[in-house]
Amino acid sequence: MKFSIEKQDLQSNIQHLYNIVPSKNTMPILTNYLIEADEQKNLLKFTATDLEITVIVEFDANISESGKVAVSARNLNEIINSLPDSMVHFLIEEENLKINCEHSKFNLLCAENSQFPLIPQKDLSKVIELDAEMFKKMIDNTHFAVSSEINRPIFTGIFWNIAADQQFMVATDGKKIAEFKLINQVDIPEAVEQIIPTKGLLFLDKVISVDIPKISVLLESNRVMFSYGNYTIFTHIIEGRFPDYTKAIPLNNNNILIINKIKLRDAVKRVSLLASEDTFKVKFDVTNEKFMISSTKREEGEANEDLDDFKYNGEPIIIAFNYRYLNSILNVIESENIEIKMGKSNEPALFFNTEQNDKYSARFLLMPLRLI
Repeated sequence: MKFSIEKQDLQSNIQHLYNIVPSKNTMPILTNYLIEADEQKNLLKFTATDLEITVIVEFDANISESGKVAVSARNLNEIINSLPDSMVHFLIEEENLKINCEHSKFNLLCAENSQFPLIPQKDLSKVIELDAEMFKKMIDNTHFAVSSEINRPIFTGIFWNIAADQQFMVATDGKKIAEFKLINQVDIPEAVEQIIPTKGLLFLDKVISVDIPKISVLLESNRVMFSYGNYTIFTHIIEGRFPDYTKAIPLNNNNILIINKIKLRDAVKRVSLLASEDTFKVKFDVTNEKFMISSTKREEGEANEDLDDFKYNGEPIIIAFNYRYLNSILNVIESENIEIKMGKSNEPALFFNTEQNDKYSARFLLMPLRLI
């Protein structure tokens, strides 16, 4: 195998690929990229997989000899990132990958590429096409609510329901819920529900750009294929039934607070400096006349801040939230103001954009903390 490529071209195509390489591995081969060079097509293909998710990226290069090699992803990334912005030359000699760029020379030992897992075949015959920008927006508005507890695998993915007239994504960790609904027309015969691992969706989220407006999706019984630009992503689905999260959403939250999102976020940031490191608790004390945020850190002090320019309609309420979870919701609110609907102090609160959009809607739920 022998090829050359500009450092910046190679770097731009593989910069996100290392996120797929497993940090903890039981199979050493998975720490490698599989690199394939096709002299006839002048096409270079890089593949990374953790067995659950496989990502393939294909791009042009100056290839003078076809071949295939498996090489350490970490070492290759570090080498490429350190090189000057110039032409990089690659050559396989006696199970070594030689990398030359200007005055820099590296030799990387290659792994046995026959041990690399079988790569799924790309099939575009039955794909559906989706708006890439809206797909990214669905991911952005939900992924932060995914659970990190691996003993509850259903909650470690994003629930995706796609039908002919709408689709929506939902994520929850039991403490917060994020739901994003998209009104659109999709050429799909019947509704499909799947739980998609977050890792593959976050990779897509990074590579989606305004330059390529459509993403192709192939839905299968045990996996999903996404084709976007020069990337192909295969991801297994998480088996199990996603819980009926709508049962947790309150219907009678009649205490409604509307306030500028940035003012609220900045105030929470300041007050949280003296929040407990165990609970991350900040309190809202709201009436029609006042809105105060406060926190207390045992043996260190307390903080409080009065906010103005808000609208409140409801009964006086004192309610506490984990400020980290609260910030994660504030960060995805798009409108200038945020609407918070509260019930009682021990009941979940709902968060909304104040500006309505006829193409999509979002709502977020946050469980309160005990006041004591």
